[in-house]
This record gives sequence, C-alpha cells and structure tokens, in this order.
Amino acid sequence: MGELVPTNKVKNIFRFGKRDPGISPGRTVRYQWLRLVRLKGDPFVLARGIAIGTFIGLTPTIPFHTILTIFLCAVGRGHLVAGLVVSFLVSNPLTIPLQYYISWKVGAILTGSSLSWEHVKYLMGLARDVGMIEAIKLIYINSFRSMLSVLLGGIVFSLPFAIAAYFSSLHLYIRRQNKRMNRLIKTNHNDSKSSKKISHN
Repeated sequence: MGELVPTNKVKNIFRFGKRDPGISPGRTVRYQWLRLVRLKGDPFVLARGIAIGTFIGLTPTIPFHTILTIFLCAVGRGHLVAGLVVSFLVSNPLTIPLQYYISWKVGAILTGSSLSWEHVKYLMGLARDVGMIEAIKLIYINSFRSMLSVLLGGIVFSLPFAIAAYFSSLHLYIRRQNKRMNRLIKTNHNDSKSSKKISHN
C-alpha cells in the first residue's frame, strides 16, 4: 500500500494548479520544490512517488494526471504527496506544448503515424477546455487510434526521466536521512558526556 495522506494535504496540492494572482509563478514553483525536498518518510517510498509523478507528468495524458498519479502511487507504494507535487511541477503551461510535441515526434518515428502536429494541438485544446468525461469521449474514444502513437511516444520519452528521478531523489533522501542520523548520534553522545560530568561532580 502507498503511504496514507491526510485529505487537507491533498487539497493543498490541488490548489497548486490554481495559482493566486498575487503570487509569481517562480515563487510558487520554489515553494513546491521546497515542500518536496522537506518531505519526510522512507526514502524508497518518496523516490517511488517522485518517479511516478515524473512519469505521469511527462506523458500526454491530460486531464488524467492526478487520477493516474494517485492510482500508480497506491499500486506502486509511492509517496502520494511527492507524486502529485512532482506531476504538477513537470507539467505546466510552459512545458506541456514541448512535452506533447516530443511525444508526437517520438511516436511518429516509432509507429510511422501520419498524424499531423496541427491535429495534436487541436486535441490538446479540447483536453484543456472540456471536462474529463468529454475529454474521454472526444480524445480517447473518437480519436484513440490517432492518439495511440502520441501515447506510445510519451511513454518512451518519459520513462528515462522517471528512472533518473527515482535514483537521484533516492540519493538525496538517503543522504539527508544519514545526516539527520549522524546529528542525532552526535547530540546523544554529547548529552551522555554532559550527564557523566554532572554525576562525577
């Protein structure tokens, strides 16, 4: 099972997509990055959550990123908060067009699809402007065959980033955990020396 997360924490993450007009995008990204770095828990669970969030965030699966991240974190025993935060960080208005373009290009090379970039942009607009149910009908039912090459390209494109995110975040969290353990051992050692001095006096 993935790590259980209080509902209020999940709601706070969802607010990330609705940026306060008074807060700059740079500050918002920095805040979410610091939240990610300061997350506590098993380094392996945290790293799995980050890998899942990276993988889903880079795939052309809007508007299903949140649902897919929650599902994969539950199945893959990943940290849900880490997965959702990373998914929002890697998938934003600045990066989404590039992600879809690369997914389309890689998919076209792999499958020989004749799907045009103009059609992909049109479908992107539909996914952004309509609700989830309508997106399923318009894109993943009516245009599924057309989008299959884009989905395949997105998976191939995002997988190396997810693997890199897993190992780099695992290294970061293990190093942080070791530093905390060393500080705790040092503090306990100093406390022990102080109590011995007091008892001798």
